[in-house]
Amino acid sequence: MPFDAAVFDLVEEALSEGFKFHYSLDKFLSRSGVDAKLLRSVRAAAEDRNTQHGKFDKAPKRFVVQELLSQTSQLDDKGDRVLASIITGLVNINLPDASDEAVTAIDRLKERMASDKRAVREKQAEQEKNRALAARGAERLRETKRAERQAEKDRLKDRFIELMGQSNAQKRGYLLESFLNDFFDHEGLEPRKSFKIVGEQIDGSFMWRERASLVEAKWVGEPVAGAQFGAFAYKIEGKSADTRGLFISINGYSTEAIRGMNAKGSLKFVCLDGAHLMQALSNYDGLRPILERVWRHADETGESYLPVADF
Repeated sequence: MPFDAAVFDLVEEALSEGFKFHYSLDKFLSRSGVDAKLLRSVRAAAEDRNTQHGKFDKAPKRFVVQELLSQTSQLDDKGDRVLASIITGLVNINLPDASDEAVTAIDRLKERMASDKRAVREKQAEQEKNRALAARGAERLRETKRAERQAEKDRLKDRFIELMGQSNAQKRGYLLESFLNDFFDHEGLEPRKSFKIVGEQIDGSFMWRERASLVEAKWVGEPVAGAQFGAFAYKIEGKSADTRGLFISINGYSTEAIRGMNAKGSLKFVCLDGAHLMQALSNYDGLRPILERVWRHADETGESYLPVADF
C-alpha cells in the first residue's frame, strides 16, 4: 500500500467527523468511486460489529469508515485507487457539517498531498538530472572512443605513408601485409594473417558480407598487369563457392588488366589501389563504405575496379 498508517488515521477522522448524516457520507463515497457492492459489504460488516457491541441503534459512521478502510486495504491496486479518490474528494470539497477534528484532519491531508507532490517533483527532477548525467557520460565515452579510434586510424595512416619511403621491395611487401592485417582489424573485419596451404601462399583474409574474402596484396613499381590476376583467381576457385577476394595493388592496374578481367565472366574478386586505402584512412567512415560501393558496382556492372576518381 502506498499510504501509511498516518494517512489512514486522517482519512478515518475526516470521513467519520465530516458528515452529519449517513446518506451524505454514502453519497460522497459513491462519487469517490466506492461501488454499491463494496458499500453494502462495508455497511453490513459495520452493522454486525455494532450488534456485537450492543451500544448503538445503528452502526456509527466511524464503524462504517473503519470497515471501509479495512476492506479497501485488501483490494491492492484497486483499493489504492479508491482511497486516493476519497482523499482527493476530501481536500476539494466543502463540508459545512465537519467537526474541528475533521477540518484539522483534512488540512493535514492537504499538507501531505502537497508534500507528496513536492517529493514526486523532486524525485522526477533527480531522475532527470541522473538521466542527463548518464547521457553526458555516455556521450563523453562515445567521444573518447571516437577520439581513440581516430588516433588509431591516424597512426595507421602514418604507417602507410612511411611505407612509401621503404626502398626494399621485399621488406615493403611484408610490412604491407602487417599493415593491412592491422587496418582490417581496426575496421572490424576479423582478419587472418598470411598463411600457407599446400602449394599456395595466401596474403591474408577477412570477413565481408558474412563470407570469407581472400587477400592478394601487391606493391610493385608499375601498375599490375593481367598475369597477376590468374593466380589469385585460381586460389579463390579452389575454395568454397561463397569465397570472394580482394586484390590490392598500391600502384593501381593497367587498363588492359582491368579490361581483360571484366571480360572473363563471373567476378570472384574486386580490386582496390592505394588511393582507396588513403581514402579509407582519411575519412571517419573508413573502409567498409568503400568495399560496399566497389562490390555493388561489380554486382551491377561486372566491373571489378572502380577508381576513387569515379566515386
